[in-house]
Amino acid sequence: MADVLAEPLGKVHTKIVATVGPASRDPAVLKALIEAGVDVFRLNFSHGTHEEHAETLQAIRAVADDCGRLIAVLQDLGGPKVRLGPIPGDQVECPRGALFRLVAERTSDDPHELTSTYRELARDLRPGATVLFADGVVAMRVEHVDERGAELRVTLAGRLRSRQGINVPDVPLSLQALTDKDKADLEWTAQHKVEYVGLSFVQRPGDLVELREELDRRGCRARIVAKIEKPQAVENLEEILAQTDAVMVARGDLGVEMDVAKVPAIQKRIISACHRARIPVITATQMLNSMETSNRPTRAEASDVFNAVLDGTDAVMLSGETAIGQYPVEAVATMSRIAAEAERLLLSGDVPSAVRSNKAGQAPFGGRGGWIQPITESVVEAASLVSRRLGAALMIVVTHSGRTALALSKQRSGTPTLALSDNAEIARAMALYWSVTPLHFPAATDSERALNFALDWACERNLVARGDRVVLVSGTMPNSPIHNGMLVREVDGAGAG
Repeated sequence: MADVLAEPLGKVHTKIVATVGPASRDPAVLKALIEAGVDVFRLNFSHGTHEEHAETLQAIRAVADDCGRLIAVLQDLGGPKVRLGPIPGDQVECPRGALFRLVAERTSDDPHELTSTYRELARDLRPGATVLFADGVVAMRVEHVDERGAELRVTLAGRLRSRQGINVPDVPLSLQALTDKDKADLEWTAQHKVEYVGLSFVQRPGDLVELREELDRRGCRARIVAKIEKPQAVENLEEILAQTDAVMVARGDLGVEMDVAKVPAIQKRIISACHRARIPVITATQMLNSMETSNRPTRAEASDVFNAVLDGTDAVMLSGETAIGQYPVEAVATMSRIAAEAERLLLSGDVPSAVRSNKAGQAPFGGRGGWIQPITESVVEAASLVSRRLGAALMIVVTHSGRTALALSKQRSGTPTLALSDNAEIARAMALYWSVTPLHFPAATDSERALNFALDWACERNLVARGDRVVLVSGTMPNSPIHNGMLVREVDGAGAG
Protein backbone atom coordinates (compact mmCIF):
# COMPACT_ATOMS: atom_id res chain seq x y z
CA MET A 1 0.00 0.00 0.00
CA ALA A 2 2.88 2.36 0.63
CA ASP A 3 3.64 2.67 -3.09
CA VAL A 4 0.07 3.64 -4.05
CA LEU A 5 -0.22 7.37 -4.71
CA ALA A 6 -3.18 9.34 -3.38
CA GLU A 7 -5.58 10.63 -6.02
CA PRO A 8 -5.34 14.43 -6.34
CA LEU A 9 -8.66 16.04 -5.43
CA GLY A 10 -10.75 16.81 -8.51
CA LYS A 11 -8.46 14.85 -10.84
CA VAL A 12 -10.96 12.09 -11.66
CA HIS A 13 -14.57 12.93 -12.49
CA THR A 14 -15.93 9.36 -12.53
CA LYS A 15 -16.76 8.12 -9.06
CA ILE A 16 -15.49 4.87 -7.57
CA VAL A 17 -17.66 2.57 -5.44
CA ALA A 18 -15.76 0.01 -3.34
CA THR A 19 -17.29 -2.96 -1.54
CA VAL A 20 -16.12 -3.38 2.05
CA GLY A 21 -15.27 -6.85 3.30
CA PRO A 22 -12.65 -8.78 5.26
CA ALA A 23 -9.85 -7.37 3.08
CA SER A 24 -10.82 -3.75 3.60
CA ARG A 25 -12.78 -3.10 6.79
CA ASP A 26 -9.67 -2.25 8.83
CA PRO A 27 -9.57 1.57 9.37
CA ALA A 28 -6.04 1.83 7.96
CA VAL A 29 -7.15 0.15 4.72
CA LEU A 30 -10.31 2.26 4.55
CA LYS A 31 -8.16 5.39 4.80
CA ALA A 32 -5.86 4.15 2.04
CA LEU A 33 -8.87 3.37 -0.15
CA ILE A 34 -10.24 6.90 0.29
CA GLU A 35 -6.85 8.40 -0.52
CA ALA A 36 -6.62 6.18 -3.63
CA GLY A 37 -9.96 7.48 -4.93
CA VAL A 38 -12.99 5.83 -3.28
CA ASP A 39 -16.09 8.05 -3.15
CA VAL A 40 -18.74 5.53 -2.04
CA PHE A 41 -18.42 2.44 0.16
CA ARG A 42 -20.80 -0.47 -0.41
CA LEU A 43 -21.97 -2.68 2.44
CA ASN A 44 -23.08 -6.03 0.99
CA PHE A 45 -25.94 -7.32 3.17
CA SER A 46 -25.81 -10.72 1.47
CA HIS A 47 -22.94 -11.34 3.89
CA GLY A 48 -22.07 -10.33 7.43
CA THR A 49 -24.07 -9.54 10.57
CA HIS A 50 -25.77 -6.33 11.61
CA GLU A 51 -23.12 -5.84 14.27
CA GLU A 52 -20.30 -6.18 11.73
CA HIS A 53 -21.95 -3.72 9.36
CA ALA A 54 -22.54 -1.23 12.19
CA GLU A 55 -18.86 -1.39 13.15
CA THR A 56 -17.84 -0.94 9.51
CA LEU A 57 -20.15 2.06 9.08
CA GLN A 58 -18.76 3.66 12.21
CA ALA A 59 -15.21 3.11 10.95
CA ILE A 60 -16.05 4.61 7.54
CA ARG A 61 -17.51 7.75 9.12
CA ALA A 62 -14.54 8.17 11.46
CA VAL A 63 -11.92 7.65 8.74
CA ALA A 64 -13.76 9.95 6.31
CA ASP A 65 -13.78 12.68 8.98
CA ASP A 66 -10.06 12.19 9.57
CA CYS A 67 -9.46 12.52 5.82
CA GLY A 68 -11.64 15.62 5.58
CA ARG A 69 -13.86 13.89 3.00
CA LEU A 70 -17.58 13.31 2.64
CA ILE A 71 -18.06 9.66 1.65
CA ALA A 72 -21.41 8.11 0.77
CA VAL A 73 -22.45 4.64 1.95
CA LEU A 74 -24.56 2.22 -0.12
CA GLN A 75 -26.37 -0.52 1.77
CA ASP A 76 -26.94 -3.28 -0.77
CA LEU A 77 -29.85 -5.53 0.21
CA GLY A 78 -29.49 -9.21 -0.61
CA GLY A 79 -32.89 -9.49 -2.29
CA PRO A 80 -34.51 -12.71 -3.48
CA LYS A 81 -31.31 -14.34 -4.69
CA VAL A 82 -31.92 -18.07 -5.05
CA ARG A 83 -29.01 -20.10 -3.72
CA LEU A 84 -28.11 -23.75 -3.26
CA GLY A 85 -28.55 -25.20 0.18
CA PRO A 86 -25.76 -27.06 1.99
CA ILE A 87 -24.15 -29.88 0.00
CA PRO A 88 -22.76 -32.89 1.87
CA GLY A 89 -18.99 -32.48 1.77
CA ASP A 90 -19.60 -28.81 0.83
CA GLN A 91 -19.00 -29.47 -2.88
CA VAL A 92 -19.79 -31.91 -5.67
CA GLU A 93 -18.37 -32.58 -9.14
CA CYS A 94 -20.87 -32.30 -12.00
CA PRO A 95 -19.67 -34.24 -15.07
CA ARG A 96 -21.57 -33.76 -18.32
CA GLY A 97 -24.62 -36.06 -18.52
CA ALA A 98 -24.80 -36.71 -14.78
CA LEU A 99 -28.24 -36.69 -13.13
CA PHE A 100 -29.17 -34.58 -10.10
CA ARG A 101 -32.45 -34.11 -8.27
CA LEU A 102 -33.64 -30.77 -6.87
CA VAL A 103 -35.90 -31.21 -3.84
CA ALA A 104 -37.55 -29.02 -1.21
CA GLU A 105 -36.13 -31.05 1.69
CA ARG A 106 -33.04 -33.23 1.73
CA THR A 107 -33.83 -36.93 2.36
CA SER A 108 -30.30 -38.37 2.19
CA ASP A 109 -26.59 -37.52 2.28
CA ASP A 110 -26.32 -38.02 -1.47
CA PRO A 111 -24.59 -34.88 -2.89
CA HIS A 112 -26.57 -35.39 -6.11
CA GLU A 113 -29.66 -34.35 -4.16
CA LEU A 114 -29.77 -30.56 -4.21
CA THR A 115 -31.83 -28.09 -2.21
CA SER A 116 -32.29 -24.33 -2.57
CA THR A 117 -33.18 -21.34 -0.42
CA TYR A 118 -36.38 -21.02 -2.49
CA ARG A 119 -38.31 -24.11 -1.46
CA GLU A 120 -40.79 -23.86 -4.34
CA LEU A 121 -38.13 -23.78 -7.06
CA ALA A 122 -38.63 -27.39 -8.21
CA ARG A 123 -42.38 -26.81 -8.46
CA ASP A 124 -41.87 -23.73 -10.68
CA LEU A 125 -39.58 -25.55 -13.14
CA ARG A 126 -40.74 -27.02 -16.43
CA PRO A 127 -39.14 -29.81 -18.55
CA GLY A 128 -36.66 -28.38 -21.02
CA ALA A 129 -35.83 -25.31 -18.90
CA THR A 130 -32.18 -24.48 -18.21
CA VAL A 131 -30.95 -24.06 -14.65
CA LEU A 132 -27.66 -22.20 -14.19
CA PHE A 133 -25.49 -22.46 -11.09
CA ALA A 134 -22.63 -20.27 -9.83
CA ASP A 135 -23.16 -17.51 -12.42
CA GLY A 136 -23.36 -20.05 -15.24
CA VAL A 137 -20.28 -22.09 -14.35
CA VAL A 138 -22.50 -25.21 -14.26
CA ALA A 139 -25.65 -25.69 -16.36
CA MET A 140 -28.36 -28.35 -16.13
CA ARG A 141 -31.49 -29.10 -18.17
CA VAL A 142 -34.77 -30.04 -16.50
CA GLU A 143 -35.65 -33.58 -17.56
CA HIS A 144 -38.70 -34.30 -15.44
CA VAL A 145 -40.78 -32.70 -12.67
CA ASP A 146 -43.02 -34.55 -10.21
CA GLU A 147 -44.19 -34.30 -6.59
CA ARG A 148 -40.75 -35.47 -5.37
CA GLY A 149 -38.87 -32.68 -7.15
CA ALA A 150 -37.15 -31.97 -10.45
CA GLU A 151 -34.70 -34.24 -12.23
CA LEU A 152 -31.78 -32.32 -13.80
CA ARG A 153 -29.13 -33.43 -16.30
CA VAL A 154 -25.75 -31.65 -16.48
CA THR A 155 -25.16 -29.93 -19.83
CA LEU A 156 -22.15 -27.81 -18.77
CA ALA A 157 -19.72 -29.62 -16.49
CA GLY A 158 -18.12 -28.07 -13.44
CA ARG A 159 -18.04 -28.09 -9.65
CA LEU A 160 -20.79 -26.92 -7.30
CA ARG A 161 -20.26 -25.61 -3.78
CA SER A 162 -22.76 -24.99 -1.00
CA ARG A 163 -24.81 -21.76 -1.20
CA GLN A 164 -23.78 -20.79 -4.72
CA GLY A 165 -26.31 -18.83 -6.77
CA ILE A 166 -29.02 -20.30 -8.99
CA ASN A 167 -30.52 -18.61 -12.07
CA VAL A 168 -33.42 -19.82 -14.18
CA PRO A 169 -33.55 -17.45 -17.19
CA ASP A 170 -36.51 -19.12 -18.91
CA VAL A 171 -38.85 -19.46 -15.93
CA PRO A 172 -40.65 -16.64 -14.05
CA LEU A 173 -40.35 -17.31 -10.32
CA SER A 174 -42.93 -16.31 -7.73
CA LEU A 175 -40.53 -14.20 -5.70
CA GLN A 176 -41.09 -10.90 -3.90
CA ALA A 177 -38.52 -8.14 -4.45
CA LEU A 178 -38.23 -7.56 -0.70
CA THR A 179 -37.60 -10.68 1.34
CA ASP A 180 -38.20 -11.07 5.08
CA LYS A 181 -34.45 -10.76 5.55
CA ASP A 182 -34.42 -7.50 3.57
CA LYS A 183 -37.14 -6.08 5.83
CA ALA A 184 -35.14 -7.11 8.89
CA ASP A 185 -32.10 -5.40 7.33
CA LEU A 186 -34.20 -2.23 6.89
CA GLU A 187 -34.64 -2.19 10.67
CA TRP A 188 -30.86 -1.80 10.77
CA THR A 189 -31.18 1.02 8.23
CA ALA A 190 -33.63 2.82 10.52
CA GLN A 191 -30.95 2.89 13.23
CA HIS A 192 -27.98 3.73 11.01
CA LYS A 193 -28.05 6.55 8.48
CA VAL A 194 -26.85 5.53 5.02
CA GLU A 195 -27.15 7.58 1.87
CA TYR A 196 -28.28 4.83 -0.52
CA VAL A 197 -30.13 1.51 -0.31
CA GLY A 198 -29.73 -0.91 -3.23
CA LEU A 199 -32.65 -3.14 -4.25
CA SER A 200 -31.60 -6.38 -5.92
CA PHE A 201 -33.43 -8.18 -8.73
CA VAL A 202 -35.83 -5.35 -9.52
CA GLN A 203 -38.41 -6.45 -12.11
CA ARG A 204 -41.09 -3.74 -12.09
CA PRO A 205 -41.59 -0.18 -10.78
CA GLY A 206 -43.86 -1.50 -8.04
CA ASP A 207 -40.81 -3.16 -6.44
CA LEU A 208 -39.29 0.28 -5.88
CA VAL A 209 -42.57 1.73 -4.63
CA GLU A 210 -42.70 -1.04 -2.03
CA LEU A 211 -39.14 -0.33 -0.87
CA ARG A 212 -39.84 3.40 -0.62
CA GLU A 213 -42.92 2.72 1.46
CA GLU A 214 -40.89 0.49 3.79
CA LEU A 215 -38.23 3.20 4.12
CA ASP A 216 -40.84 5.89 4.78
CA ARG A 217 -42.52 3.70 7.39
CA ARG A 218 -39.22 3.55 9.25
CA GLY A 219 -38.43 7.24 8.84
CA CYS A 220 -35.45 6.52 6.54
CA ARG A 221 -34.50 9.18 3.98
CA ALA A 222 -31.99 7.02 2.09
CA ARG A 223 -32.07 7.18 -1.69
CA ILE A 224 -32.87 4.04 -3.70
CA VAL A 225 -30.50 2.35 -6.16
CA ALA A 226 -32.35 0.04 -8.55
CA LYS A 227 -30.13 -2.86 -9.58
CA ILE A 228 -30.83 -3.87 -13.18
CA GLU A 229 -30.05 -7.58 -13.38
CA LYS A 230 -33.25 -9.18 -14.73
CA PRO A 231 -34.67 -9.19 -18.28
CA GLN A 232 -37.95 -7.84 -16.88
CA ALA A 233 -36.10 -4.79 -15.52
CA VAL A 234 -34.63 -4.06 -18.94
CA GLU A 235 -38.10 -4.30 -20.47
CA ASN A 236 -39.54 -1.92 -17.85
CA LEU A 237 -36.51 0.39 -17.74
CA GLU A 238 -38.12 3.81 -18.20
CA GLU A 239 -40.93 3.04 -15.72
CA ILE A 240 -38.28 1.92 -13.22
CA LEU A 241 -36.24 5.09 -13.77
CA ALA A 242 -39.33 7.13 -12.86
CA GLN A 243 -39.35 5.51 -9.39
CA THR A 244 -35.67 5.36 -8.45
CA ASP A 245 -32.93 7.78 -7.38
CA ALA A 246 -30.04 5.90 -9.00
CA VAL A 247 -29.34 2.75 -11.01
CA MET A 248 -26.74 0.00 -10.94
CA VAL A 249 -25.98 -2.00 -14.09
CA ALA A 250 -25.43 -5.27 -12.24
CA ARG A 251 -23.80 -7.23 -15.04
CA GLY A 252 -23.15 -10.42 -13.06
CA ASP A 253 -26.68 -11.78 -12.86
CA LEU A 254 -27.70 -9.82 -15.97
CA GLY A 255 -25.10 -11.75 -17.97
CA VAL A 256 -26.52 -15.01 -16.66
CA GLU A 257 -30.21 -14.15 -17.03
CA MET A 258 -29.68 -12.91 -20.60
CA ASP A 259 -27.43 -13.74 -23.54
CA VAL A 260 -24.02 -12.43 -22.47
CA ALA A 261 -23.43 -11.13 -25.99
CA LYS A 262 -26.27 -8.65 -25.48
CA VAL A 263 -25.02 -7.25 -22.15
CA PRO A 264 -22.64 -4.57 -23.59
CA ALA A 265 -25.46 -3.08 -25.69
CA ILE A 266 -27.83 -3.21 -22.71
CA GLN A 267 -25.22 -1.46 -20.57
CA LYS A 268 -24.98 1.38 -23.11
CA ARG A 269 -28.76 1.65 -23.33
CA ILE A 270 -29.18 1.85 -19.55
CA ILE A 271 -26.42 4.46 -19.13
CA SER A 272 -27.90 6.61 -21.89
CA ALA A 273 -31.39 6.36 -20.38
CA CYS A 274 -30.08 7.31 -16.94
CA HIS A 275 -28.35 10.35 -18.40
CA ARG A 276 -31.60 11.50 -20.00
CA ALA A 277 -33.42 10.84 -16.74
CA ARG A 278 -30.82 12.89 -14.84
CA ILE A 279 -30.09 10.16 -12.32
CA PRO A 280 -26.70 8.62 -11.42
CA VAL A 281 -25.75 5.24 -12.84
CA ILE A 282 -23.16 2.78 -11.50
CA THR A 283 -21.53 0.14 -13.73
CA ALA A 284 -20.68 -2.96 -11.70
CA THR A 285 -19.40 -6.53 -11.62
CA GLN A 286 -16.07 -8.08 -12.63
CA MET A 287 -14.57 -4.77 -13.74
CA LEU A 288 -11.09 -5.64 -12.44
CA ASN A 289 -11.87 -9.18 -11.35
CA SER A 290 -8.35 -10.55 -11.85
CA MET A 291 -7.07 -8.06 -9.26
CA GLU A 292 -8.53 -10.23 -6.53
CA THR A 293 -5.31 -12.22 -6.89
CA SER A 294 -3.07 -10.08 -9.11
CA ASN A 295 -1.65 -6.60 -8.64
CA ARG A 296 -2.34 -5.80 -12.31
CA PRO A 297 -5.55 -6.06 -14.35
CA THR A 298 -5.88 -7.78 -17.68
CA ARG A 299 -5.95 -5.65 -20.83
CA ALA A 300 -9.59 -6.63 -21.35
CA GLU A 301 -10.51 -5.39 -17.86
CA ALA A 302 -8.75 -2.07 -18.43
CA SER A 303 -10.70 -1.69 -21.67
CA ASP A 304 -13.94 -2.55 -19.86
CA VAL A 305 -13.49 0.25 -17.30
CA PHE A 306 -12.31 2.66 -20.01
CA ASN A 307 -15.34 1.99 -22.21
CA ALA A 308 -17.79 2.29 -19.31
CA VAL A 309 -16.45 5.81 -18.73
CA LEU A 310 -16.78 6.61 -22.45
CA ASP A 311 -20.37 5.29 -22.28
CA GLY A 312 -21.04 8.00 -19.70
CA THR A 313 -21.35 6.06 -16.46
CA ASP A 314 -21.29 8.20 -13.32
CA ALA A 315 -19.49 5.58 -11.25
CA VAL A 316 -17.66 2.27 -11.57
CA MET A 317 -17.79 -0.34 -8.84
CA LEU A 318 -15.39 -2.86 -7.33
CA SER A 319 -16.80 -5.93 -5.57
CA GLY A 320 -14.56 -8.86 -4.66
CA GLU A 321 -11.51 -6.81 -5.67
CA THR A 322 -11.83 -4.70 -2.50
CA ALA A 323 -13.98 -7.00 -0.33
CA ILE A 324 -11.84 -10.13 -0.35
CA GLY A 325 -9.01 -9.39 -2.78
CA GLN A 326 -5.31 -9.36 -2.05
CA TYR A 327 -4.79 -5.88 -3.58
CA PRO A 328 -7.77 -3.69 -2.61
CA VAL A 329 -5.94 -0.34 -2.62
CA GLU A 330 -4.07 -1.12 -5.82
CA ALA A 331 -7.39 -2.02 -7.48
CA VAL A 332 -8.87 1.38 -6.59
CA ALA A 333 -5.75 3.25 -7.71
CA THR A 334 -5.73 1.31 -11.00
CA MET A 335 -9.40 2.04 -11.63
CA SER A 336 -8.78 5.72 -10.92
CA ARG A 337 -5.93 5.89 -13.45
CA ILE A 338 -7.95 4.14 -16.14
CA ALA A 339 -10.93 6.44 -15.55
CA ALA A 340 -8.67 9.52 -15.77
CA GLU A 341 -7.31 8.37 -19.14
CA ALA A 342 -10.80 7.68 -20.46
CA GLU A 343 -12.01 11.10 -19.30
CA ARG A 344 -9.13 12.80 -21.06
CA LEU A 345 -10.32 11.26 -24.33
CA LEU A 346 -14.01 11.78 -23.54
CA LEU A 347 -13.63 15.48 -22.74
CA SER A 348 -11.43 16.08 -25.79
CA GLY A 349 -14.50 15.54 -27.94
CA ASP A 350 -12.63 13.09 -30.19
CA VAL A 351 -15.04 10.22 -29.51
CA PRO A 352 -18.83 9.92 -29.68
CA SER A 353 -20.54 9.47 -26.34
CA ALA A 354 -23.98 8.51 -25.12
CA VAL A 355 -23.71 11.50 -22.79
CA ARG A 356 -23.19 13.93 -25.65
CA SER A 357 -26.16 12.54 -27.57
CA ASN A 358 -28.51 14.55 -25.32
CA LYS A 359 -27.98 17.82 -27.19
CA ALA A 360 -28.51 21.24 -25.69
CA GLY A 361 -32.16 22.18 -25.70
CA GLN A 362 -33.37 18.56 -25.78
CA ALA A 363 -35.41 18.07 -22.64
CA PRO A 364 -34.60 15.04 -20.46
CA PHE A 365 -37.51 12.76 -19.65
CA GLY A 366 -36.69 13.02 -15.93
CA GLY A 367 -36.44 10.32 -13.29
CA ARG A 368 -38.68 10.36 -10.21
CA GLY A 369 -41.37 12.16 -12.19
CA GLY A 370 -39.09 14.83 -13.68
CA TRP A 371 -37.90 16.17 -10.31
CA ILE A 372 -35.21 18.45 -11.83
CA GLN A 373 -37.17 21.54 -12.85
CA PRO A 374 -36.84 23.23 -16.27
CA ILE A 375 -35.46 26.42 -14.69
CA THR A 376 -32.72 24.46 -12.93
CA GLU A 377 -31.95 22.55 -16.12
CA SER A 378 -31.64 25.78 -18.10
CA VAL A 379 -29.42 27.52 -15.53
CA VAL A 380 -26.96 24.63 -15.26
CA GLU A 381 -26.85 24.30 -19.04
CA ALA A 382 -25.92 27.99 -19.28
CA ALA A 383 -23.37 27.65 -16.46
CA SER A 384 -21.75 24.71 -18.20
CA LEU A 385 -21.47 26.68 -21.43
CA VAL A 386 -20.01 29.71 -19.59
CA SER A 387 -17.44 27.55 -17.79
CA ARG A 388 -16.22 26.13 -21.11
CA ARG A 389 -16.17 29.48 -22.89
CA LEU A 390 -14.20 31.16 -20.08
CA GLY A 391 -12.00 28.17 -19.30
CA ALA A 392 -13.19 28.30 -15.68
CA ALA A 393 -10.97 26.55 -13.16
CA LEU A 394 -13.84 25.61 -10.89
CA MET A 395 -17.61 25.50 -10.63
CA ILE A 396 -19.28 26.01 -7.26
CA VAL A 397 -22.83 24.84 -6.64
CA VAL A 398 -24.83 25.90 -3.62
CA THR A 399 -27.76 23.54 -3.15
CA HIS A 400 -30.17 22.48 -0.43
CA SER A 401 -31.58 19.31 -2.01
CA GLY A 402 -28.65 18.31 -4.24
CA ARG A 403 -30.77 18.57 -7.41
CA THR A 404 -28.82 21.44 -8.94
CA ALA A 405 -25.53 19.62 -8.39
CA LEU A 406 -26.94 16.47 -9.99
CA ALA A 407 -28.27 18.39 -12.99
CA LEU A 408 -24.90 20.13 -13.41
CA SER A 409 -22.99 16.84 -13.21
CA LYS A 410 -25.06 15.52 -16.13
CA GLN A 411 -23.86 18.44 -18.29
CA ARG A 412 -20.37 16.87 -18.34
CA SER A 413 -18.62 20.23 -18.64
CA GLY A 414 -15.32 18.75 -17.46
CA THR A 415 -14.79 21.61 -14.99
CA PRO A 416 -14.26 20.31 -11.43
CA THR A 417 -17.27 21.10 -9.25
CA LEU A 418 -17.57 21.88 -5.54
CA ALA A 419 -21.11 21.37 -4.25
CA LEU A 420 -22.11 22.89 -0.91
CA SER A 421 -25.20 21.89 1.02
CA ASP A 422 -26.46 22.94 4.43
CA ASN A 423 -27.54 19.31 4.99
CA ALA A 424 -24.75 16.84 5.84
CA GLU A 425 -26.71 13.82 4.60
CA ILE A 426 -27.41 15.50 1.25
CA ALA A 427 -23.75 16.49 1.00
CA ARG A 428 -22.58 12.90 1.49
CA ALA A 429 -25.09 11.63 -1.09
CA MET A 430 -23.58 13.99 -3.67
CA ALA A 431 -20.34 11.98 -3.46
CA LEU A 432 -21.89 9.69 -6.12
CA TYR A 433 -22.38 12.53 -8.62
CA TRP A 434 -19.94 12.70 -11.53
CA SER A 435 -17.26 15.40 -11.09
CA VAL A 436 -18.81 16.68 -7.84
CA THR A 437 -16.76 17.12 -4.66
CA PRO A 438 -19.30 17.67 -1.87
CA LEU A 439 -18.87 19.99 1.10
CA HIS A 440 -21.10 20.47 4.14
CA PHE A 441 -21.53 24.17 4.99
CA PRO A 442 -24.31 24.89 7.51
CA ALA A 443 -24.61 28.49 6.24
CA ALA A 444 -25.01 27.40 2.60
CA THR A 445 -28.39 29.19 2.45
CA ASP A 446 -26.32 32.41 2.25
CA SER A 447 -24.88 32.19 -1.28
CA GLU A 448 -22.26 34.91 -0.76
CA ARG A 449 -20.89 33.29 2.41
CA ALA A 450 -20.96 29.89 0.71
CA LEU A 451 -19.00 31.23 -2.26
CA ASN A 452 -16.35 32.78 -0.04
CA PHE A 453 -16.06 29.57 2.00
CA ALA A 454 -15.70 27.46 -1.14
CA LEU A 455 -13.07 29.77 -2.66
CA ASP A 456 -11.02 29.75 0.54
CA TRP A 457 -11.31 25.95 0.71
CA ALA A 458 -10.23 25.60 -2.94
CA CYS A 459 -7.31 28.05 -2.58
CA GLU A 460 -5.99 26.17 0.45
CA ARG A 461 -5.83 23.02 -1.71
CA ASN A 462 -4.34 24.77 -4.76
CA LEU A 463 -7.43 24.09 -6.87
CA VAL A 464 -7.62 27.75 -7.92
CA ALA A 465 -5.15 30.63 -8.09
CA ARG A 466 -5.13 34.39 -8.69
CA GLY A 467 -6.73 35.25 -12.02
CA ASP A 468 -8.73 32.02 -12.31
CA ARG A 469 -12.40 32.31 -13.14
CA VAL A 470 -14.97 30.54 -11.02
CA VAL A 471 -18.63 30.00 -11.93
CA LEU A 472 -21.15 29.95 -9.08
CA VAL A 473 -24.53 28.27 -9.50
CA SER A 474 -27.08 28.71 -6.75
CA GLY A 475 -29.99 26.32 -6.46
CA THR A 476 -33.31 26.92 -4.76
CA MET A 477 -32.82 27.61 -1.06
CA PRO A 478 -35.40 27.70 1.75
CA ASN A 479 -36.72 31.22 2.48
CA SER A 480 -34.90 32.63 -0.55
CA PRO A 481 -36.70 34.63 -3.25
CA ILE A 482 -34.17 33.48 -5.88
CA HIS A 483 -35.13 30.25 -7.69
CA ASN A 484 -31.80 29.63 -9.41
CA GLY A 485 -28.93 31.96 -10.22
CA MET A 486 -25.46 32.13 -11.75
CA LEU A 487 -22.51 34.49 -11.43
CA VAL A 488 -18.84 34.52 -12.45
CA ARG A 489 -16.00 35.68 -10.22
CA GLU A 490 -12.31 36.15 -10.91
CA VAL A 491 -10.12 35.01 -8.04
CA ASP A 492 -8.37 37.99 -6.46
CA GLY A 493 -5.42 36.97 -4.30
CA ALA A 494 -5.23 33.94 -2.05
CA GLY A 495 -8.83 33.16 -1.26
CA ALA A 496 -12.15 34.88 -1.62
CA GLY A 497 -10.59 38.26 -1.19
